[in-house]
Amino acid sequence: MTIDMAVFERELVDLGPGLADEVEAWLHDPGRTAHRLVTVPTAALVEQALSGQPAATDTPVLPGGMWRVLPDRLLALHPGRRADRLERLRIPVAQHLELTAHVLTEWGWAQPGRHNRTVTGGRCPRGAQYALYRLGYGTEHTLFEGGRRIQGELARRGVTAPYWEWNDWATTSRQQVISVVCEAAKGA
Repeated sequence: MTIDMAVFERELVDLGPGLADEVEAWLHDPGRTAHRLVTVPTAALVEQALSGQPAATDTPVLPGGMWRVLPDRLLALHPGRRADRLERLRIPVAQHLELTAHVLTEWGWAQPGRHNRTVTGGRCPRGAQYALYRLGYGTEHTLFEGGRRIQGELARRGVTAPYWEWNDWATTSRQQVISVVCEAAKGA
């Protein structure tokens, strides 16, 4: 398709001499709207649209419903896992541990004994890390380094048992576990 410039210029001139004046008037008066049917200035529309938006957060939305209780190996099939694959793989250990605390808060903390999770989807710290790994957040190195950081935080608090065993102690509470994971994230 070719454009005949003479016809184009003629059509442009036929729009009328008042069009340029309208554009100039609109540019100099921010309260004026771009069209007579629009009653609110663009700036006010943008402000109105953004005022109801929640603050942006870096924390991802975890899969809910049945995804929470399905076996961890199936988390790799979650549709949300496919987008931004490389960015999620490259997360630092600190962010991986922050997400671990988020999983423990959102999906629930549990003392599942020799398992990483309960049938209702509650996770121990190791199970939360593994779920994140299966969702595509971090690599095996990130997973193991995160576990090493949690173990280091426990050692700083005088606990020598592995963190997955410490989690199952009767004296260990949800708040303690999340606190240890958050402190490990700060130290990472």
